[in-house]
Amino acid sequence: MQGNTITTVESATSKKIVFLFKSPKENEPDKFEEVLRNANMLCASLPVLSFRFVNQEELKSSLNAIHLFSAIIFTSVRAVEAVAHILKEVNVGVKNWNIQSFAVGQTTLEAARKFGFKPKGESSGNAQALGEFILEQVSSDDDRPFLYPCSNLHQDKLKKVLNCNGKVLKEVIAYETCPNEQLKDTLELAIQHQGTPDYVVFFSPSSFQFAQNFIYDSLIPLNKVKIVAIGPTTEKAICDQGYTIFATAEKPDPQSLLKSLERNT
Repeated sequence: MQGNTITTVESATSKKIVFLFKSPKENEPDKFEEVLRNANMLCASLPVLSFRFVNQEELKSSLNAIHLFSAIIFTSVRAVEAVAHILKEVNVGVKNWNIQSFAVGQTTLEAARKFGFKPKGESSGNAQALGEFILEQVSSDDDRPFLYPCSNLHQDKLKKVLNCNGKVLKEVIAYETCPNEQLKDTLELAIQHQGTPDYVVFFSPSSFQFAQNFIYDSLIPLNKVKIVAIGPTTEKAICDQGYTIFATAEKPDPQSLLKSLERNT
């Protein structure tokens, strides 16, 4: 479970304040924070979600039979970590695996590389685009399914793209996403340190959904601050709740976020 850890950059009244509703990096610099800081912005990462691994035996069985799959697909860092947790437990490396891997976004790509995978597709930006990229990369003669470790809150867009083109996706719910119950305390601390943010950035529909439970008008008036979404799926989830989006980052990476902020400022 995530605690009320918060990473902040020292405040200065002349700088724009950005709250990132995401877990800060542990034991390494956060690239989103670095990019925003270098652009003369202040930022705080707020862990809106917590996670726990589930269905480990099912995932282990699939990984032990990895030759039965044509590729493994990652759409989140947590999915990579769930797989890495199993591989470490059974003392298996991926260097000798003759299997393709795919990942959405630079952050997920780097996490997969860290554990020995050599994924493609990081520039796809979202699950639907990744599915279309995968279809271009794999042989039409290979009828083996794709292995997809994912969250209990995953979307069906990737599955629909692949299924419509005759490909089978084996989904393994590898982790559960839950709200971080300490978010309200963390949020109050961030506001005390830096003030009310100019921008709030949501990285997934679930991060927005859970944050709504803790964000009150007295803390962050969402009808007054500028709301930024990472990707079209998150944008739609926010708009469906009646809020206006200030900007949408096309891809889940720091440069895309910065461009969306600068383009709309």
